[in-house]
Amino acid sequence: MARSLLPLTAVLGVLACQGRTEPAPGGTDSAATSGRCPGAGMALARLVDDEDAVPGETVVALPGDVLLTNEHARFVITAPEQGSTYYHYGGIVADAVAMDGCEYAGEDKLDEVGLVLVQLDLADFEQSVLRAFRAESLEIVSDGSDGGAAVVRATGTDDHYWVVEYTLIEAAMESGGKELSAPFGVEWVVEYTLEPDSSVLEAELILTNTGDQDLELATAALLSVGGTMDTFAYAPREISVGGFGFELGMPWFMATDGEDALAYTVERGNLAYLGVSGVEVAVDVDQALSDPIDIKPGQTDRRRVFLAVGGGAGPSATEPLAAVNPEPMPDQTYSLAWVQGEVRDTAGAAVPEAHVEIQARASGAGWGTLDRGRADGSGTFRLPLMDLEEDWEWRLVATAPGRHDSAAVAVEPGDEGVVLELSEAGLLLVAATDGAGEPSPVRLDLASLDGGEDVDLWVMGSEAVPVPPGAYAWTATRGYEHSVSSGTVEVPAGGEAELAVELQHLVDTSGWVSIDTHVHSWDSPDSRIDPAVVLEHAAAHGLDLVLHTEHEHIVDRSELPVEAGLVAWVDNIIGEEVTATIPEHLTMFPVAPDGTPRGGIVEWYGRDLDELFGLMRERSGGGVNILNHPGYLETIGWDRLLVEPTLDDPTLLGLAPDAALWSWDLDGIEVMNGHRRIFTEDHGRWNNWQSMLNAGQPVVAVGCSDSHSGDDVGFPRSYFPAASDAPGEVEDAEAVAAFQQGQVLSSAGAFARVSLEGAGLGELVSVPGGEALLDVHIEAIPEIDVTFLSVFVNCDEVLTVAADDPDGVVKLSTSLDLALTEDSHVTVAAFGEERLPAGLPQYDPAGVPRVLTSPIWVDVDGDGAFTAPGGKECAVYLTGP
Repeated sequence: MARSLLPLTAVLGVLACQGRTEPAPGGTDSAATSGRCPGAGMALARLVDDEDAVPGETVVALPGDVLLTNEHARFVITAPEQGSTYYHYGGIVADAVAMDGCEYAGEDKLDEVGLVLVQLDLADFEQSVLRAFRAESLEIVSDGSDGGAAVVRATGTDDHYWVVEYTLIEAAMESGGKELSAPFGVEWVVEYTLEPDSSVLEAELILTNTGDQDLELATAALLSVGGTMDTFAYAPREISVGGFGFELGMPWFMATDGEDALAYTVERGNLAYLGVSGVEVAVDVDQALSDPIDIKPGQTDRRRVFLAVGGGAGPSATEPLAAVNPEPMPDQTYSLAWVQGEVRDTAGAAVPEAHVEIQARASGAGWGTLDRGRADGSGTFRLPLMDLEEDWEWRLVATAPGRHDSAAVAVEPGDEGVVLELSEAGLLLVAATDGAGEPSPVRLDLASLDGGEDVDLWVMGSEAVPVPPGAYAWTATRGYEHSVSSGTVEVPAGGEAELAVELQHLVDTSGWVSIDTHVHSWDSPDSRIDPAVVLEHAAAHGLDLVLHTEHEHIVDRSELPVEAGLVAWVDNIIGEEVTATIPEHLTMFPVAPDGTPRGGIVEWYGRDLDELFGLMRERSGGGVNILNHPGYLETIGWDRLLVEPTLDDPTLLGLAPDAALWSWDLDGIEVMNGHRRIFTEDHGRWNNWQSMLNAGQPVVAVGCSDSHSGDDVGFPRSYFPAASDAPGEVEDAEAVAAFQQGQVLSSAGAFARVSLEGAGLGELVSVPGGEALLDVHIEAIPEIDVTFLSVFVNCDEVLTVAADDPDGVVKLSTSLDLALTEDSHVTVAAFGEERLPAGLPQYDPAGVPRVLTSPIWVDVDGDGAFTAPGGKECAVYLTGP
């Protein structure tokens, strides 16, 4: 699905051609180390060195890696033990960029192409095995100095691919468990070949059975591309195996943003594409399901896959595949035939640079986008279609910013004079201000009133934004604390409309700042959004702080709020999500990159929770540890009465026999990850968290979005006290202190100030006799209702109070008498009944707190400490007064 993306925040300079040093006669050493650029009609393989500066956000090339290059393309193969990729092991393609002679014709937008071997168990899918190629050596076989291809060989074996390995182990728990996988017993050689006149890198996978048992295997690739790229994978068929959907029959996987393109295919295969644990897997489904690679002891099997790179739209990468893989689908060969035409609008004007989607429909299948081209500066296009032996239907659709898409136009290979007609462009001039007349970020939700597409906009003050012409009902929001405005606007075809919006800060959060502790950007392999855009969305959502928690990547984005001009509205903190499939994903902050390839991540493979929390605490210099979306508690059979795991065999989770399945070295737990009902047994997050409090463990409840798109960043969120309300003035140490001292509340729409006998969240107060006064003040914007408040003592709901003004700003401000009979932890939650206004998250509010506080600790017996009540069943009703 196409996404709206902004340009890169920074673009590295283009490396100009430098003089080529001729290789020493009869050898490769000179060219491999000193040649900068191949001559015309030549290919070159050499070591990456400090002078190389491949442009692009996703570049990981390091000295010691190997570069293959010619006039058309440049690829980087990672050296063993570099640790520069999410994949982790060396010997894979990690950078790919188009070339124009000796100059870069684009940027590297490939994350990586990991290589794996798969052994599927169709009867018991969880028992399947997926293991990764781990290179042990990397050598230049031919540097291209003889005028032939440049060839690089990576040699190694198979090893654990931990993310998927542990996913399958966890899935097998209910059926008796599963042991860690063992080596298949293969020598694995990958020969990468770049011909002098090709932009396609060939990878020959050479598998030799070194064991004494027959092997049945399938090869697959783990594909990851950069955040600006839209991905397209047209699959005429789909099957489900073991709960996983295989989309198959694809000629290729393609990614493009119109400026650069990548395409991957397998030789004479049946390419399928599926997601496992956030990893996109491209597999030859015939090998996987019906015709596995059968290798007898001592025998060798060879398979080829291809990766193409282009400096333009999709065809710049897919067109060259026809020459190297003319049979990309089972028993179907093809040649290329060109379709030509122009893109214009309803007024007859050419639409330069419009995208043109090539949509296909195979017999018995639905329509899908196979490729995406682009018109030139005059609006004309010339695009390749697959001329197949089997008849497919073809059509073209044009798109451009600020215009309605063209109608789909049926075409045949070789057609000329095709006309794709877009609407005229529309422009919306937005001026958003706050109550003082200063520019304000705003999120605009535009709902079409005439059957067109709805539009979401994030505007930083005043901007001219392309919007397809038509009538819209608009809603302007800035998160939970600001007023909501709405109205209608007509955007004329070929003209512009003005929209002035004023958003006032209504909710008094002075002394507190909001933070989303779980946010991803394109620095994570499963996110596709520019981190600068994440900050823009956060500002438009009224969020003060973003905690960057990238998967296995610590990136210094500390200056980004200033560079993006957003620091007056939003700032950030750098953290990491330790992506431990087992035990669990974990967040630590604050951290700073240490100069190593992935910034000094905590390597979690095979480590238990106690080890990981210890390493995280050390890495962050005594910072914060958070247990994320804690399904792990169900995995280990968390007993809320004993407040400990019931699972007693860590080996069932692929851990050592003496592994610690639990650790109290944590500060917080994601009780509100998204807008789930936290009181239900299928999640049990409330009861699990409260059981920890009943054990006397000061664990705070964290609210966060776990956003991967930016659309939902800050929803929900957490609040903590700070000396300044200005985001750019908040110190990391203030956040650390608040989370470690229990001064945190979670919000899905409201804000609360709560104290008990003058003590705030996280504090211990002595109340001899147990007669205590609880002061509660709750605010939210009028459009977010709060209907009642619940007070919980030692996890029991002891009091409910109706809101005084559910639709006002101050929903409730009162003092409540509590009679406590023992040492107690007191938490407060407030609830509403209506969905939020357009532009804010849409969720069923039943059982989802508008606001939830971490506990206040009460000493009733007068010994100056909190005596935990111990495990118990919680009495929770949530019926209101």
